[in-house]
Amino acid sequence: MNRGQIVSIIITTKNEEDVIQRLIQSIKKQTYKNLEIILVDNNSQDKTVEVAIKWGAQVHNLGPERSSQRNFGAKVAKGKYLLILDADMELTPEVVSECV
Repeated sequence: MNRGQIVSIIITTKNEEDVIQRLIQSIKKQTYKNLEIILVDNNSQDKTVEVAIKWGAQVHNLGPERSSQRNFGAKVAKGKYLLILDADMELTPEVVSECV
């Protein structure tokens, strides 16, 4: 399933240092591998951005509201499909594959 269309995963954040690593790790464990992770951060004062970069997310800074963050993420996305997530979520390994 690695050869399918790109799925762009868009995550909006603000001070999500405590949960963002768990979400990104669950994304990295997906059985569907043709993914890009786009994190749109709203000026976090903690280490959200540093953690996301460490785990390979493409990071952008934009605020002030979640809807504008999501729209921006969709604008820069390269994927045919978009999956919009909140930072405190965690995915089971087959979620993206089942969605595609």
